[in-house]
Amino acid sequence: MKELRRIGIIGLGLIGGSMAKAFKRKSKSIEITAWDQDGDVIRKALAEGVIDHGADKLGSGFSEAEAVFLCIPVFAMRNILKELRDALPDTCILTDVGSTKGEVLALIQELGLAHRFIGGHPLAGSEKSGYSAAKANLFENAYYCLTPTEKSSTEDLEAIKHLVEVLGAIPLVLNGEEHDKATAAISHVPHVVAALLVNLVGTLDGPNNHMKTLAAGGFKDITRIASSSPELWAGICLSNKDIILDTLKTLGGALSEFEENLRQGQWDKIQHFFQSARLLRNTFSDRKSLIQKTFDILVDVEDRPGIIAVIATALARESINIKNIGILNNRETEEGALEIQFEDEESREKGIAALIHLGYKAKKKE
Repeated sequence: MKELRRIGIIGLGLIGGSMAKAFKRKSKSIEITAWDQDGDVIRKALAEGVIDHGADKLGSGFSEAEAVFLCIPVFAMRNILKELRDALPDTCILTDVGSTKGEVLALIQELGLAHRFIGGHPLAGSEKSGYSAAKANLFENAYYCLTPTEKSSTEDLEAIKHLVEVLGAIPLVLNGEEHDKATAAISHVPHVVAALLVNLVGTLDGPNNHMKTLAAGGFKDITRIASSSPELWAGICLSNKDIILDTLKTLGGALSEFEENLRQGQWDKIQHFFQSARLLRNTFSDRKSLIQKTFDILVDVEDRPGIIAVIATALARESINIKNIGILNNRETEEGALEIQFEDEESREKGIAALIHLGYKAKKKE
C-alpha cells in the first residue's frame, strides 16, 4: 500500500480545519498544504502549526500533492476543480467531504477526473461552523463513507482508507446512490424536520412567547441541528433534491397514516407506532453520526449561586478540561440540575469519577 505524506486541503472550515489538526496530532510525517478564501484563516493555521504551507493559488500551490481533500460545499466544486485539474500531478488522488455524492460524481465524470477520484463523507460534524470550531478529535470513532468511481483504483482506495484511519475514523465503502439514500433519510430530511418544528413554534407561539420559554429538554435536543448553516443546508438539499423528495413522500405517507389513526382514536395502532420506533431505535449503532456525539454528564446539585464555579474548580484541580457547563432550566426528561460537556469519552469518565469521589451524584447523559 502506498503511503500518502503530502496532503492538500482546500477549505479550512470545520471539516478541513479539523482534518488538518487531526493529521498533525496523529502523524509526524504528513506535510499539509492548505488554501482557503479567507487569508486570515490560513495565517492563523500557519501560526498554530496546524498546516505547513499556505497556498496563494489553487493550481501551483498543490503541484506536489499526493492527495487533495476538497473540504468545500458541493456548489463550489466546479470552478475549483477546473483550476486544480491541470496543475495536479498525474498520481494525485482527489477526494471530497461533501454530504451528497450524485452531483459530485457526475461533475467528476464530466471533468475527466473519475480515474483519480475517491468520494468521501465523514459522518461527523457540529451545528457550529468555521475554522474556529475545528478540533482534532472531530472524527474519532466516526464512520467515514468512501464512494469510489468505476475507474478508481484499488490502490488509491486503500491509500485513502489509511488516511481516514489516521484521522481516527472508520472507513465504510459504498456506492454513491446508496450513500445519498442513506444521508437523505438520516441527515437531510431530519434537518428539514428540525427546521419545520422550530418554525412551527414561531408560527403557533403567542405574544407572551411561552412556547419559546418552554422549548427546552427534548424539544431543544431534537431541533439542535436547526442551528446549522442555512447556506450550507440549502445547497445540500438542492444537491440531493430527487432523493430527498422521494424520502419526504414516504415520510408524508407515514404522517398521514398516523394522523388518520389519531383522528379515529386507534389506540393499538398508535401504540404500535411508538413501540416499533422504540425497538428499532434501540438497535442503532452508538457510533458518531452526522452530528458528532457529545460527551455530557448530569450532576445532581442544588441550583444555587456559585455552584457552577464550585464544580468547575473541582474538575480543574483534577486537570479535567470541560467544553461547556450550565444549569438545566428544564428537568422534563433528565435528573440533575447541572449539565457538563466534555471533549471526549475519556474526559467524561474522569469527570464522573472525580465528582462521585467528591460526594456528588453524577451520571452520563445518553
